[in-house]
Amino acid sequence: MRAIAGAALLGLAMGAIAARIPLVAVGLIAAAVGIVIVTTRADLVLLAMVAALPWENKLHYPSAEFSTVKGIGALVLLAYVLSMVRNRRASIQLPGLMGVVAALLVWVAVSFVTAPDPSESTTTLVRWVLLVTFFFLIIQLVDGRQEIRRAMRWFATAVTAAAVYALVLFVGHHGKDFRAAGPLQDPNDFAYLLACALPIVSYLIGADRRRRLLWSISFVAIAGAMLATLSRGALVGLGALVVWGIVTRRIPLWVVTGGLVSALVVVALAFTLWKPLIDVALHQKGHVAHSNTESREVFWGAAIKLGERRPLTGVGPGRFPTEATPLLSNNVGGALEHPVTHNTYLEILAEEGLPALMLVLAYLLGAWLLLRKVGQRASLDLDRDLQRITTALQASLIIAVVSAFFLSEELTSPFWLIGGLAVVLARNSAEQRSEELEVSEAPRGLGRAIPATPR
Repeated sequence: MRAIAGAALLGLAMGAIAARIPLVAVGLIAAAVGIVIVTTRADLVLLAMVAALPWENKLHYPSAEFSTVKGIGALVLLAYVLSMVRNRRASIQLPGLMGVVAALLVWVAVSFVTAPDPSESTTTLVRWVLLVTFFFLIIQLVDGRQEIRRAMRWFATAVTAAAVYALVLFVGHHGKDFRAAGPLQDPNDFAYLLACALPIVSYLIGADRRRRLLWSISFVAIAGAMLATLSRGALVGLGALVVWGIVTRRIPLWVVTGGLVSALVVVALAFTLWKPLIDVALHQKGHVAHSNTESREVFWGAAIKLGERRPLTGVGPGRFPTEATPLLSNNVGGALEHPVTHNTYLEILAEEGLPALMLVLAYLLGAWLLLRKVGQRASLDLDRDLQRITTALQASLIIAVVSAFFLSEELTSPFWLIGGLAVVLARNSAEQRSEELEVSEAPRGLGRAIPATPR
């Protein structure tokens, strides 16, 4: 009775507010819906974060330090804590790879504390915390193959929207240097995001048959936007993927052929419809290509020198530009205001030290070994869907690892999303295998065992 009376009073109050100030009523309803979702559906809040990360540079509200994405991250963590309070029997998933990532974050914090000027490292440290928390929450809130596919769909949809946005800006020439950057500031970072998403979209084309046409269009849009970035680092990653796929026969020849045909169609359309724009972009890219190669060599040399100077803790998170500038004063990088290492591994070595680099390599190797084990198990069980989803994640990981030799991407979402989904897939596969063994080994005299519901 009290609940009914409370609901009635709340309804009357909302009605009175809506009659006088409609916008306030809409805001209150949205806030109420948000509170319900945060308190009851932590998984949906996580998916919102998955979709928001590719748009992070457009979501700097109210400020870059306290952006929308960071706010969503805090809400996901709050939602997870509330779900644990409600269900105290729920266990916290702590796989071995989580231990590696936790050790990495601890070492980044040590690097922050020992940095010559920690105040310059605060923003980068917060970024590390955000993405490690993102990895942790993926492991806790995503469970089962169906939920992995759902996370893939949200990520692919967000990246597709970013690709379309980038192409619109590129064709309208609203960019600074005739290169597509989409919602991100740097075209190379955007190319990395797009390239890592392509294998996931390829998997969805085969797995999500009802939306196959939409995912095919998505693939073409992402490939077109990636080519419009004119990023060689992302292309090298895709080249490594093609070689791996052909040598290991993990990727069918028709898939490779289809991808190449899609790329050729995009290029042909681009040169047909927007030839003047493409010519200018290629001219500008060719003009700076040689200097970019030289600058990368100088930046890499500076990163190695900084790593030699402080091998254990590095110069501090995000402090490569400050510390490298004096080393670049007589070289091509001297004129740059914010030089970038253009190599994920050397940037970690310079900023967080050799132990952090070893932990990052252990994280990447651990994710690969998990996927390899799942792939072998799927092959033995003749589980084609599991084989395909494993191959898609392996393909994304190959692009992420290889392209990272030419781009600084340790603080981007693909680096951590792929690893988190690899952990969940391996855990789900092991649990399913264990349940199957229990069913097969159940004593016949005790009656027929009821098989577990497939995930």
